[in-house]
Amino acid sequence: MQVGLHAWGSDFQRLADHVRSMMDEMGSANFFRSHAPDTWRPRINFYETADRYVVCVELCGMRPEDVDLCAERGKLRIRGVRPRPAVPADPGRPDAGPAATTVSVHVMEIDSGPFHRKIALPPDADIEKITASHHQGYLWIGLPRKGGEARGAGRGG
Repeated sequence: MQVGLHAWGSDFQRLADHVRSMMDEMGSANFFRSHAPDTWRPRINFYETADRYVVCVELCGMRPEDVDLCAERGKLRIRGVRPRPAVPADPGRPDAGPAATTVSVHVMEIDSGPFHRKIALPPDADIEKITASHHQGYLWIGLPRKGGEARGAGRGG
């Protein structure tokens, strides 16, 4: 069986993409980690509508005043410090205060501590009119397009 160079290149590219994806997954899932990292990266979604860009940042357990948001020179910077969740004395009433006894940890997957994210913004994002709101553990950031021009949603792949 003869394999053409084009087919080999495609297969090789798919393999390279798969290996790169596995390495990214191992790094982001803290595959080799046995303790909490010094810093972490909150997960984000980046959306586009006809007249604006919208960024959603997963920040469960944080208060809005503990997040620093800055947009400048085509970048959106989000940083802060998320406290480690404390085991409540009464899990049915988390506001009752922390448990008074020693707690053993079996699994710790919720990241805490300082974080820092930078996101490149499209050139038509109007950073002078940025808005932000915090709802149910998500930070929602709105960036209108400069001049209010409407375009079709979707940036392609």
